[in-house]
Amino acid sequence: KRFFWLLAFVALLNYIAIKLYLYWSDPDIDMVVHSLAGVSVGMATILVYCNYFNFSASKKSKMIAFAVASALFIGILWEIYELYFGITFLSDGIAYVRDTASDITMDIIGGLFGGWYSVRFLSKNNK
Repeated sequence: KRFFWLLAFVALLNYIAIKLYLYWSDPDIDMVVHSLAGVSVGMATILVYCNYFNFSASKKSKMIAFAVASALFIGILWEIYELYFGITFLSDGIAYVRDTASDITMDIIGGLFGGWYSVRFLSKNNK
């Protein structure tokens, strides 16, 4: 349930940020959305992982690493999506590089937190 509420919140926040041009007027909102999206991807990864494999306390670090890798992969796909649809441009130079590096970093941090939180939640509930 927590994952779906967070995902709905990220979608709503993204919608509001686009409609009110917040991404362009306040670049920090982009970092918040990317970190929360990373948390969502990390949580989803753990949910899927546990659906196909049994949860095991000995695999915690492997599960978290998989969550981080998934958040990184989805983050890179998102950056490609932005380029493809003309949301961002390589011609922006260093601003593009800085924005993309920030986005990917926030995705990774979010994935780490989402994976850690989910593994911790599952550890408590499987005792």
